[in-house]
Amino acid sequence: MTLGTQDIEVIKREVAGIRDFYESRMDSELAPLQEEVNRIAAQLGQVQEQWRDGERRALLARYGGEDRRRVTHGKYRGMDALSLAYVRSVLNAQLREPAGLNQRMLEDWQNNLKAALDSTTAGSGDELVATAEASALWSDVNLETLIAPLFSRVEMPTNPFEIPLQLGGVNWYPGTENTAVTGTAPATARQTLTAHELVAEVPWSLTLDEDAVIAMAEEVRSSLVRNAVEVIDDVLLNADTTAANSINADGATITAATAGKGHWLVGFDGLLHLPLVDNATQANNHNAAVSDGMFNEVRGKLGRYGVRPSELAYIMDVSTYIKSLTVNNFRTLDKLGNNATLLRGQLGAVEGIPVIVSEQMATADADGKVTDGGNANTKGRLLITNRTQWRLGFRRELLIETTRDIQKRQNVMVVSMRLAFMERTGNRGTATHTALQYNITGV
Repeated sequence: MTLGTQDIEVIKREVAGIRDFYESRMDSELAPLQEEVNRIAAQLGQVQEQWRDGERRALLARYGGEDRRRVTHGKYRGMDALSLAYVRSVLNAQLREPAGLNQRMLEDWQNNLKAALDSTTAGSGDELVATAEASALWSDVNLETLIAPLFSRVEMPTNPFEIPLQLGGVNWYPGTENTAVTGTAPATARQTLTAHELVAEVPWSLTLDEDAVIAMAEEVRSSLVRNAVEVIDDVLLNADTTAANSINADGATITAATAGKGHWLVGFDGLLHLPLVDNATQANNHNAAVSDGMFNEVRGKLGRYGVRPSELAYIMDVSTYIKSLTVNNFRTLDKLGNNATLLRGQLGAVEGIPVIVSEQMATADADGKVTDGGNANTKGRLLITNRTQWRLGFRRELLIETTRDIQKRQNVMVVSMRLAFMERTGNRGTATHTALQYNITGV
């Protein structure tokens, strides 16, 4: 799926403008002010949103028109099945705990919602609505994520789920007519993919009537998608099962209940953990400003895994990306033209390898780890990975459940998913398919 020419031109102009501004400052030997850097970072976020919006429209156009089926009339007019799902979830919570509620209001609510759902399912039957809602929600999440689409995805029919690893080498011999070939018994192995659960609970006060819920539906929906996207990309990059002095909270001990940090303990280690902890030879202390050489320097650590650009991806933080705009070898969208649709979120390429800029990749301390609560997290990081050597599995996509707290007069919405992430070789301590350039100064 590629963006349209008009979309590409808009994005090219945006990135070209950012680059021209930055180069003019550097050519004049004037370092951009912090507020200018922040403005550029915000512009980059807008460019990525334009990219995702273009892909979303292209995807919708390919699968049955410019939009999902929506309610055609009534108070739910304009809402699709996914937005209606939130309304129904809240209604069901009220029906389970109807004390103190107007029964007539609940009956009208049910009737209105049923009519709206019927108009969005085109006679397919109410029993299919839940499936459509889950599919629509997960489609929204997948269109927003930047890191997750890089890797092969495995649907997990069971948990745990065993998948075969790559075969060992096969021996080749000169062929002789009428002579049986010498066979090879290739080494085989399998890896267990284990899903772990991420859960969020969101209590929100609400006047318990239908119109109030309708007004909140779109806001709830956008918040759920945004937060699901952020946590998925965050754990794929930063997950660390070590509670004390982890790669994200060096100098502190976190727990599963630590707000804003507990999700890193999900149950598996992410991309950054491999070069920083598991195989430290895959991390390089750059200790210098951004340069042409830093890309090939870290790529060289991949050995045979770094040969094919089509299998590779760079991931960097926003600050390092901004500084990289002045690097000659860093090819931005204004140079890539219509071929710049290789991967979602790509804002440049180096020798054919796409560069992904992620807000979930934080600047770090000089040792490559993020110091907890410190002011030393000012160094850039550049990760490179062979995308074929990682597997992302989902045992359960997003599940949304709502209950009602009568005492507090709140609706409590619980959102959860079960995912797994593993590297393919089965031995992180010797794996060389992922590497990190850290301590990039001046960002």
